[in-house]
Parts: sequence; structure tokens; C-alpha cells
Amino acid sequence: MTNDLSISEAVSDPLIALMLRADGMEPNAFAEMLSRAAREQLEQKISRLREERATRFYQVLSAAEAVGTGCSHR
Repeated sequence: MTNDLSISEAVSDPLIALMLRADGMEPNAFAEMLSRAAREQLEQKISRLREERATRFYQVLSAAEAVGTGCSHR
């Protein structure tokens, strides 16, 4: 279970609305900032996952070649 607010919940939260007003930030600008940050975080996670999968692939390939079970082109 998560306690995180969705973007729409954060924008409509009364306490956050007070803070936005005090900071002079429009709710739409705040929502866009949160959306942009979420997209960037997702892109970073996908990039890390791809790197981890590539690393594992090449580790398995190297191990297979070391024991002589690698693929050979004839």
C-alpha cells in the first residue's frame, strides 16, 4: 500500500494549494512540473533496466563461452 498522492490528488489537496498560493505557483504549472518529473524518473528507470539486462546477457554469454557452450557460426 502506498501513501503517495497522484498528481490530481496533489493538485487538489488543500494544504498543497495553500503552499502553492504562498509560493505564487499556479496549480497547472505545479501539475506539469510533477508530470515532467514522473516522466524523467520513468525514463531513468527504463534506461537502468536496459543496462542491467544487457549486462546480465553479456555475463551469461561470456560464461557460456567459457565452458564451451557458446554459439558458433559455421
